[in-house]
Amino acid sequence: MPRTVKDPEERKRELLACAMRLFSEEGYDNVSVRAVARAAGVAPGLAYHYFDSKETMFASAIEDYAMRCAGKINAVLDEGSSPLDEKIDRAVAVATDRDAFPYEGYFHAEGHGALHDRLSLAMCEAVRPHLRRALEADAAARGVRTADADALASMMVYGCIGLASGAGMPDGAAARVARRYLHALIAEFRTERTGN
Repeated sequence: MPRTVKDPEERKRELLACAMRLFSEEGYDNVSVRAVARAAGVAPGLAYHYFDSKETMFASAIEDYAMRCAGKINAVLDEGSSPLDEKIDRAVAVATDRDAFPYEGYFHAEGHGALHDRLSLAMCEAVRPHLRRALEADAAARGVRTADADALASMMVYGCIGLASGAGMPDGAAARVARRYLHALIAEFRTERTGN
C-alpha cells in the first residue's frame, strides 16, 4: 500500500483528534500510544516521533481539544463590529452549548473532576487574551486608556469555571448567573476613568 505523505502539523492534529476520541471512549488506562497509532492508521514510530509518552500525548490532546473548544468562543470575542455586551452574551451561549463540545460527557463524568479542571484551565488560558482585547477595544471606543483589562479578563474567565463544573453543568441557570455577573463586572470596568 502506498504511503500517504501529509503535512506534519496536519498529521499531528489527526493523531491528537484520534487520541482524544480513544481516551474519551476507553479511558486513559486502556489507551496506549500504539493503540492511537493503530486507530489513526500510522506506524507507532510516527506517533512516538510526536509524543514521547502516553502522558505527553494525553496532555497534548487535552490542550488541542481546549484550543478547538475555545476557538468558537474566541471567534465571537474577536468580532470587530459587535458591542462588548452582545459578545459576552453570545460567548456564554457558545460556552454552554453542549453540542459544541463532543467530549463533554467524558469531562463531566463522575471521577473525572481533575480532567475537567485541567481542560477548564486550558480553555481559560486560550480565551483570556481574546477577552482582554475585547475589553481594551471597548475602552478605546469610549476614549479611555485602561490598565485593568488583563486582570478583569482573568477574573471573568476563571470565575466561570465553577459555573461549568459538575454533573449536568453548565445549565440554563448557570448561564444566566454567568451573564448577570459578567455584565456587572463590565459595568464596573466602564466606570474606570484614568486607567489607574
